[in-house]
This record gives sequence, structure tokens and C-alpha cells, in this order.
Amino acid sequence: MLPVLNRYDEVFKIEMDGWCFGISNYPGELTPSIIHRVIRELASPFQAAIEHNVVFDILELADKVSEATRSLVHPQEISLAMVAQLPNPAVLNEDQQCVLGLIIDKVDQTHSGALDSFYRRWNLGPDRNAA
Repeated sequence: MLPVLNRYDEVFKIEMDGWCFGISNYPGELTPSIIHRVIRELASPFQAAIEHNVVFDILELADKVSEATRSLVHPQEISLAMVAQLPNPAVLNEDQQCVLGLIIDKVDQTHSGALDSFYRRWNLGPDRNAA
């Protein structure tokens, strides 16, 4: 396992907890489109975490986000939407691709097809090792 750089795992946890707090305390009516917009905002923190060797658990994070929405959006929908926000492996170095692979693999074990969806997103052939 690669060492986490600059204690970024702590920063990442605080940022994700902040997003969940914001969702759960949203003053208006939550809608699935609002939640999906929030998920799109996670692309940058996801890339930063991967660049700092943080192997985060999308399934756990999706459960927390779903709970924050008061189950308005199912965790599976959230986790697959999060996979779509992961960075293109072509912009990552080998270690970062390994971290990315560990993150996606766990989601794919629970929600088969997550890896195929990731490949399609970045136009990667299934024969190419993306992570």
C-alpha cells in the first residue's frame, strides 16, 4: 500500500463530512438533481485524494450522502455517479492509477458494471489496464 501524502486522508474526510453536513442541512427542498450537482462538484476532491494516494471508499461515502439526503437518492445511484467523477487514468502516474484501481474495484465488486461504465466514460477498451 502506498503511503498517504501530506495527511491528505484527513483533509479528504473533513471535506466529505462538510458536503454531507451541507446536504443534510440544506434549507430548501432537496431534489435528485441537486444531489447529482453536488456529486459533480466532487470530481476535484476525488482527483486530489487520488494524487495524494488516498484509497477512499466510494460505497461508504455514497451511504453517507444517501443518509444525508434522507434516502432521497439510493446509495447505488450515488456510488455509480461518483465513479463517473473519477479522473481519467491517462492524467495519473502509475502509483495514482493503482490507487484509482483499488477505489473502482471495490465499487465493481458490489455493483457489477461500474468498471465497464468507467471504461466507457474515458473511452478505454476493456483490454486496456486502466488501473
